[in-house]
Amino acid sequence: MEKLIEILLGDIYIQSFIIGLIIAAFLSKLSRRTNLNEPPLVYYRFPVIGHTWSYLKDCDKLILESREKYGETFSLYVFGQIMTIVGKETTHEILRKDQDFSFREGFRMQIPMHLIFGHPRLVEENVKIVRDFVVGKLKHLISRLQKNIINAIDLHIGECVEPKVIRYPRKTLVDIIAIPVANIIVGEECYNNEDMLETFKTLTFSLIKLFRIPPILSFIHPWLHQQIITIPLRFGWNPISKHRKVILNCIKPVIEKRLNDKKRLGDAWVAPLDALQCYLNDPNVAPDFNPNNINYDYIADGIGRLIFASIATTSNGATRVLYDLVERKQQYWQELYQEAQEINKQCNGNELTSDDIARMVKLDSFVKESLRFTSPIVALPHKCISKSYYTFANGYQVPSGRIVSLNFRDTNNDEELQGKNPTEFYAYRHLERNSPATKLERNFLTFGGGKHACPGRALAINEIKMFVHKVLLKYDVRTDNKEIEAKKRYLGPFPVPVNVGLVFENR
Repeated sequence: MEKLIEILLGDIYIQSFIIGLIIAAFLSKLSRRTNLNEPPLVYYRFPVIGHTWSYLKDCDKLILESREKYGETFSLYVFGQIMTIVGKETTHEILRKDQDFSFREGFRMQIPMHLIFGHPRLVEENVKIVRDFVVGKLKHLISRLQKNIINAIDLHIGECVEPKVIRYPRKTLVDIIAIPVANIIVGEECYNNEDMLETFKTLTFSLIKLFRIPPILSFIHPWLHQQIITIPLRFGWNPISKHRKVILNCIKPVIEKRLNDKKRLGDAWVAPLDALQCYLNDPNVAPDFNPNNINYDYIADGIGRLIFASIATTSNGATRVLYDLVERKQQYWQELYQEAQEINKQCNGNELTSDDIARMVKLDSFVKESLRFTSPIVALPHKCISKSYYTFANGYQVPSGRIVSLNFRDTNNDEELQGKNPTEFYAYRHLERNSPATKLERNFLTFGGGKHACPGRALAINEIKMFVHKVLLKYDVRTDNKEIEAKKRYLGPFPVPVNVGLVFENR
């Protein structure tokens, strides 16, 4: 079915693209500019195409040169629409003005999550669950997270008395991170279910496949591209249907047992500590003790959204930290190993507490620098949702509906914000500033900012630190006869993932 859809979409794209180029050639004179005092539109040579090729081929050069020539705020013409880029002086104005700029709406234009998962109320519900349950009770979850990370490492890396080559570390990290995340989302009863774990590992990638087709039809109009890529969704085909079925099959008997136990035991019943129970505590989702009245689809979609938001981001971060540690082994490995040994000794080899993890200050700074260093060039698209237009503090104006993206490079390369040599990796940059990885600051954009900053950042950072801590204590790690490229490669504004085999060996 998926292959057939791709073929049909491909035929539609070819025919529409040819017609679209003809139409667009006549429409290109209409620059879609307004009478507002808009940011300068960067010069481009080719009509219709605009900056698209440069944006995809060498985004770094395009952004740096545009910033130098046009200033901190400017606009590009990419895939048929004007996109405004803001630098370090305006970035936090965007992040603070949630009544005028919406990341949710900007992201929706790239991936229509509302059509995939439905239930608009789920967005706020999941934020509340992450904020109140995951972060609010993180100290109580540390033991479970740690136990499951250790089990996952043993399962997917194991004893390495002889050197063991992990050919695809990125996939292995997804397998490892899926286990502790599944435990705190769906609970002890079903997180080890083989099908459920497979859904945690693959749901995000199943979803993204649908949107790999480049937005060529946006050269005619962005609306047309949106209509084409959502045809399967609007006709009932959904890339996560099989995952929703797995989730429902796993959680239904668990929910029924919990409701029956609660009804039978009354006040003596102890509610499990997981996100699944958070949904059941909502009277709109579970209005009484009757399993027949449960909104199972709502819960399944909520879990799906949590998986999408947590697995890929955390596993990618952990993979990048591990690669950075191996790449800079001579400089940092031994010192971080000594910190890990000291903390392990202080807790007598027992389970880490949240205070123990907080004492990993050198590792924390290393993690934050790794996340900073592998940021995209441009990211976090926000859609202007003001009634007619918005006026920036610098006097420039953008019309309602305009996508405004943040220039990460402008923030990351700024010496005033980052300290000396901001383009070089320095692991203890943030330690010297007393700035932990979870702290939101003007010089660190990985987790966004303002009221809508990533609510799960504390969980992600703690998971990464626990994973790396255990790796440092247990293994020696090196590359598999291949060097990690010093120069990062990009596809458009996004860094291309490193894919070098790693060799693990017991200490």
